[in-house]
Amino acid sequence: MGLLRYYLDGLWHFFAAHSRHGTHSPFVYRLVDEVIYAKRLPSESGDKVKRLVGRLINRFQPSMVFALANESIPTSRLDFVIIDARTLEEPVAQLEALWPRLHAGSVLVLSDFYRDTKSKALWQSIKIKPEVTVTIDLFRVGLVFFHSGQAREDFKIKY
Repeated sequence: MGLLRYYLDGLWHFFAAHSRHGTHSPFVYRLVDEVIYAKRLPSESGDKVKRLVGRLINRFQPSMVFALANESIPTSRLDFVIIDARTLEEPVAQLEALWPRLHAGSVLVLSDFYRDTKSKALWQSIKIKPEVTVTIDLFRVGLVFFHSGQAREDFKIKY
């Protein structure tokens, strides 16, 4: 049943999502146009998610990239965090421990959150946090941004 639900979610996402042309936020339009939909370079990974993460790191130039797994969270501020939702033992608790390290300008990348109910609930809990200003649901990946002065918006983009 889980695999069927995943494919139904993917089909629903396809019909509900927009391309860059359905996006009215200048920040998101530029990100989609210049990063997400940019032509693949020969030096880039063939895997879409790895390529996207590499492009995002290149775009935002974080001082530290942290991949949340089942280890301790650093005490420093986190600029760029990658989370594979399915690999976490206690995703909500681990996210709560991580949350104080995020700041205006942080980027959170959540992969594979449509794979199970627990991961989808994690994505929904992130989207409603007051510090989150922009979320972009690409189905295979969710992007979370913390921008001060930006209106709160949630986007579904075809990827």
